[in-house]
Amino acid sequence: MAENDDQLLESAETWFVRRGLPYFIEDRRATEDVFTPALPLLLGYFVINLMVVLSLRLTLWQRVGGAALGIALLALLYMLRNRVKGERVVGLPSRISWIEFGGFVLIPPIVDLATRRKPKVALVDLGVDVVVVLLILLVASALFPLARWAFRRTFQELGEVFDLAARALPLLFLFNSFLFISKDVWEFSGEMSKHRIWGVVGLFAVFTVLFLFYRLPDEVARVAAHDDRTTIIEACRKTPMETVVERVVLHEGELPLSRSQRLNVLLVLFIGQMLQVLLLGVLVFVFFLGFGKAALTDKLINDWTGHTEDFTDPAYLFNHKLQDYLHFSVDARLWQVSLFLAAVSAFFFAISSMTDEAYKEQFYDRMNRELETAIQVRRVYLALYEGRHAGDPEELSASGVLLQHAHALEHELRELPHQHRHAAPSRLEP
Repeated sequence: MAENDDQLLESAETWFVRRGLPYFIEDRRATEDVFTPALPLLLGYFVINLMVVLSLRLTLWQRVGGAALGIALLALLYMLRNRVKGERVVGLPSRISWIEFGGFVLIPPIVDLATRRKPKVALVDLGVDVVVVLLILLVASALFPLARWAFRRTFQELGEVFDLAARALPLLFLFNSFLFISKDVWEFSGEMSKHRIWGVVGLFAVFTVLFLFYRLPDEVARVAAHDDRTTIIEACRKTPMETVVERVVLHEGELPLSRSQRLNVLLVLFIGQMLQVLLLGVLVFVFFLGFGKAALTDKLINDWTGHTEDFTDPAYLFNHKLQDYLHFSVDARLWQVSLFLAAVSAFFFAISSMTDEAYKEQFYDRMNRELETAIQVRRVYLALYEGRHAGDPEELSASGVLLQHAHALEHELRELPHQHRHAAPSRLEP
């Protein structure tokens, strides 16, 4: 039973990571779960950094001395660390701690300063090392699992692009169709400079991000609320906790989430929503670009933008005409109007998907259901985890669940007085 429960815990933890929720893993530590497996990468970076430091206008003896100094400092650091931790003095540590990270950051600049005696260059090297360590810290704070989940989620959304188009475009077409044939919109967005139009698009993107970060924390609190037993059993179907949920008794109470876990859920919600918003924006852009190419003539576009009939303004992409990529010409004003309407539509969609019930039901509920499932799976996972690691597996966990063992009834019978245990058979005697 214990080995089977350990396997279930590992399966649940893998299940959490694949859904971008690594902080749902109980007792997760960055130094153990991310930094230690990254030791080969850190050593490789350390060696490359030393090679770069020692290859710049130094004599042979300076290079040899600098390499020896760097290796000696790193070895001394490891030996002192192992001695303090009670491990073998000579040998790689069992896990990476902040002490080792301090060595990876400080030793190359120290070697640089000792060999070239240029404090400014050493400070630059120190800054580069700090940036690298911060990147690793970002990875440790769940960005790498989130990035992998977002990558898979993107392809999932692309696979459902036609479903999204069928649901979203009819709702947005009426909103945008009058704008698309408005002369004012063509004069406003069609005549903008490239820097200005991208600045407007970026402004809409910032507003979208701010709005989502303002509204999503309320959704995080809502999905963490307690549900009835039937809902939890249904949520755990086809998950690693499906067989365990039958062994738990659920009590009243909201599932407690730490600050990092709430932030993890918030980021999953944010990324999921932003992927839909971005995909919707691309769909609207392509739709109006194709519609404009098919329905609008150059003469009409020139009339709306106040140019002569023979005026041409081809669209450019990466300093090349778009015609070089698509093998047909695209007017720059049509490109910019389509881009502007796509940005407006994406912003409108982001707001509506969180506030309007019709939009919310169609575009947000699926993501919401997935997170609610993860919350209920964690509720059962936490009970199993505490039952395996607590001294008494019968103790209530922080989530308000109690493990029931297969021999609970037998245990109760042993507690009964001897005479009560045999009372029933005695009444059957003739």
